[in-house]
Amino acid sequence: MKIIFPTFFTILNLLSGFLGILFLINKNYILIEYCIYLSLIFDFLDGFIARKLDATSNFGKHLDSFADLISFGLLPSLILYDWFETNSYIDIYKYFSVLILLFASLRLSKFNLDNKQEFIFLGIPTPLVALFFNSLIFNPGTYNNFLTSEILLLLVIFFSIMMVVNIKFFSLKFKNYLIFKNFHKYILLLISLFLILFIKLAAFPIIVIIYILISLFYFLFFKNERS
Repeated sequence: MKIIFPTFFTILNLLSGFLGILFLINKNYILIEYCIYLSLIFDFLDGFIARKLDATSNFGKHLDSFADLISFGLLPSLILYDWFETNSYIDIYKYFSVLILLFASLRLSKFNLDNKQEFIFLGIPTPLVALFFNSLIFNPGTYNNFLTSEILLLLVIFFSIMMVVNIKFFSLKFKNYLIFKNFHKYILLLISLFLILFIKLAAFPIIVIIYILISLFYFLFFKNERS
């Protein structure tokens, strides 16, 4: 019975991703951006509630991956395809958008087979990749000065590869709240709060880059840490 509660939020994650695809088909760009943000919230809540209720299961884990593949794999790929089709003079670029979907599927399959990725991740989590591109594309006023087709193509290739590499990235789950043990997480949260207050939704691409840099720095100097 307890499994119903986290499953409800997983389904909401899936539905939010599906609605985002519908909005994209109908060129309703105002609402697409918020579908991925909602999916991120629902994705966080299903895992949080499952842990709190001790309702984790293989069924929930696989259903969560299916929902993530739609919301954080297929939808971002379609958003990128649409951007390239509208803004790029080189037609072939738009087909590279499928890399996000392909590598997200590899990332999620790999994650489901690895029980050790609770407090660390091997490769960047798919929700962060979706968050990066979603905020980058739907905040053009902030990033117009440098966002070209070639730069976006390089970012697509970079983040696709980073989803499956065996590089450690920390999770924002906490075993405890000791400052010394979690200083890297607290630093990221404080920087994120500051950026969101000042540049709002446009802050997320910068936050994702900072997350990558802090993770690389942290595991370079604290190789034996697992939390």
